[in-house]
Amino acid sequence: MKNFSTINNSVSSSSNNSVNSSNYSFMNSICSNNSNSINSSNSSNCSNSSCHNNDIYSNNSSCHNNDIYSNNSSSSSSNYIILKTDSNSNTTNTTNTRSHIKNHIINNNIIIDVAVLCQEYTQIDKMCEDHIINLDDITISKDLFRSIFYPHGENFGIDKNFIHHNNKEIFPYISFLPQYRTVNDQKFYLLEKIISNIENDLNISRNCFTVESLVELTNEIISINSLCDINCCSVLASLTWSNILEIINNYKFLEDDKLCNEKKEIIPICVISIIFKTPTAGVNNTIIRFNYKIIDI
Repeated sequence: MKNFSTINNSVSSSSNNSVNSSNYSFMNSICSNNSNSINSSNSSNCSNSSCHNNDIYSNNSSCHNNDIYSNNSSSSSSNYIILKTDSNSNTTNTTNTRSHIKNHIINNNIIIDVAVLCQEYTQIDKMCEDHIINLDDITISKDLFRSIFYPHGENFGIDKNFIHHNNKEIFPYISFLPQYRTVNDQKFYLLEKIISNIENDLNISRNCFTVESLVELTNEIISINSLCDINCCSVLASLTWSNILEIINNYKFLEDDKLCNEKKEIIPICVISIIFKTPTAGVNNTIIRFNYKIIDI
């Protein structure tokens, strides 16, 4: 309770020294017939036997202009503690409590806040300035997609031995080469895209690159012909196969709710993203997204 003060002297019986009830409220009143506690001039305000030991008087009380009194039992004289309420408030804490409870009763339902729990989740990093390149959709079956990227069951991974033995069938699905990859039906050249992104970020021409650094960069990028040439130990994050199936099923239910009786096939597109980054200051990442369109799931 705000701004409380204590008055330790006995309350005077004269009306000129009486406490204005509009500015103060009193707690834990003991209004008895003891003449030493309240003198006769004020005891008339406690009529109708409405004052009893340990009673708290609210707006309906007739005790001393609705004031609330507390007797200091450790003292033989009548000492009262006067608690000053907030000057901007016209109600007591009791009234506020009742109002709070009333606000939680809705259509005879009592809303009771029981507990609050919190779950932290992974920080999301922004990539607004990165160069994101979405390759055209690659149509693939569910079994082939799983055999390439989930060869051991639940966890993501690329089995290079399996791909090596099935290279002719699988290579077109994982290749970076322009005869297999397109962007908006235009052939995709990985090396050219990365160098042009560096030029844009640094705002300089490739002619300003040192010859040795440009040759090293060309050798690094030219050697990447497929996903098998990416360091698979550098997987930053991946979904399990069960999670993928669960997501697809959840979106099927959402579509059923939206479309009602109308049936519409859900075609999942599973994306494998490859981030090309350099320690060169001022150069943003280049992200290549392989979009695998699974047609039979």
